Amino acid sequence: MVSTAILIGVALLVVTVLLLQPDRYAKLPPGPPGLPLLGNVLQLPASFMYLKLHEWSQQYGPIFSFNAAGQRVVVVSSAKVAGDVLDRLSAYSSNRPRWYKLNDYLSAGGNVVTMSASDTWRRLRKAVHEVLNVRNVNGFRSMQEEEAAITIHYLLKYPQVNLVKHFHRTSASIIWRGVYGGNPLSLDGPDPSQRVQDMSAEAFKAGLPGNSLMDMFPPLRHLYANSKWLRKPLDDYATESTNMFVDLYAGAKDAWALGEPCISNNLNKLSEDYGISQTSKAWTSGVVFSAGQDTTATALRFFALAMLLHPEVMLKAQTELDVVVGDRMPTFEDKEKLLYITAIAEEVTRWHPPAPGGVPHAASEDFVYEGYVIPRGTWIIDNIWSQTRDPALYDEADTFDPSRFLDAEGCIKAAAPDSHDDGLGFGHGRRICPGRDLAANSLFISIACLLWAFEFRPVKGEAAPEDIGLVDNFITVQPAPFKVDLVPRFRDLDLRLGETVAHLA
Repeated sequence: MVSTAILIGVALLVVTVLLLQPDRYAKLPPGPPGLPLLGNVLQLPASFMYLKLHEWSQQYGPIFSFNAAGQRVVVVSSAKVAGDVLDRLSAYSSNRPRWYKLNDYLSAGGNVVTMSASDTWRRLRKAVHEVLNVRNVNGFRSMQEEEAAITIHYLLKYPQVNLVKHFHRTSASIIWRGVYGGNPLSLDGPDPSQRVQDMSAEAFKAGLPGNSLMDMFPPLRHLYANSKWLRKPLDDYATESTNMFVDLYAGAKDAWALGEPCISNNLNKLSEDYGISQTSKAWTSGVVFSAGQDTTATALRFFALAMLLHPEVMLKAQTELDVVVGDRMPTFEDKEKLLYITAIAEEVTRWHPPAPGGVPHAASEDFVYEGYVIPRGTWIIDNIWSQTRDPALYDEADTFDPSRFLDAEGCIKAAAPDSHDDGLGFGHGRRICPGRDLAANSLFISIACLLWAFEFRPVKGEAAPEDIGLVDNFITVQPAPFKVDLVPRFRDLDLRLGETVAHLA
């Protein structure tokens, strides 16, 4: 038998090694104290977490950390720190958290937005950025102008329909035609985007660690991997999602044959160069479609709210429109002269970024920033809400003020350092939103045309709302429904839209 002395010696050796071993987490950025095992998880709200993180940033600084039941999380809350950590150190900070349920099961490994860094992800990322480069995106401008006219037509014809539905149609139709080609989506007809949106939201919600037992308890991953019975509902869901995206992709081939510019066709042309499979092309096209729907619709709702709350901004913008375009509808050719409209579009996404908490990054290996050690596997939250309230960039950040983007001559100011040309809402580094130019174009032309067409007024007999609540939809945060009266600025407004809307019912 092994003697007691030997056992004691081995035990002392183990304890000594553990005590002398450097603590990987000792040099993390500071943060709030937490409980044993649970860390700070009980301090995190179920919704609007970005506001709690913003509160902590005021106490602990532009980079801080917390512990979510053993998962180390670092939060970057200023444009400068985000630029350093997520842009300049992107070689170390561009991974995603290892969400097993979401990525390995519900998404069948096909979601380019949430998948971990790998050779497959790098090839898909390069392909998506190529199909969404500025030259290709500008090919959608005539379609976006047409969609702006269609939105005005439907607002005139169906004034009783809530703005939420109108702006959903606008956003969904633009991204639908951008990805798959084809005809505009109607306000009251079939809406293929809704199923995609619903399934994507359901998968993301179910796959978050707090809703996923296999992510919270690692031993369960082996049970799922070896049990067809446990995996069946997840596999069925992944199969349904794959079939949905494959069908949408196949249906786009008619538009390809007609030579319509569309992302799915451009991706198909690049697939051999980047080694992308048929299923992967379908999934990537579907993810671009899904990701692009909510953001523009959300931004348009915040724009309408801003016009209701700030009629002086609306009047100044309409004065600019009257001088530049008169009684014809604005186009992208007018953009260089519509500087105040451009500033409004930038201020909308700064005032209320559609995805204020971003999508978490993860450290792919240990790295050092400003003396802090960020260990491999640490989640890195790109807290866009705090960055758009960065006092180094924006004075009185809670106030809606488009003039902050204009100089004394009324020209667009040079963007501040690390502000991503005042597009902080689109993220950072190698995970930056590849569709940011498409989204920015959609927002600009929609805002320009809506302000040309309508005055935004409080509903008769009601004051403009002073405090609108917010709705947290996990990734996007939207204004609660509100009432607004859209008053046409021209008696013959529908006629001025011309042939663009003549075919619509």
